[in-house]
Amino acid sequence: MGKTVCPICNGHNQCGNGNLKEGGKCWCTDKKFPDEVFGQIPREELHKRCVCQRCLERITTSK
Repeated sequence: MGKTVCPICNGHNQCGNGNLKEGGKCWCTDKKFPDEVFGQIPREELHKRCVCQRCLERITTSK
């Protein structure tokens, strides 16, 4: 799968790191990712693709 696919939901992750979006930052640059997020990513996909904003919000608000 491509780098633009979220490893949790397989939707578009809107990653800005590879695209060098305006300001050179991704939407996730200033976000905090708790361990619960990484626990939902398949081990073979850890640190290879960005999680999408929708998954981050879903996981962090369901606590």
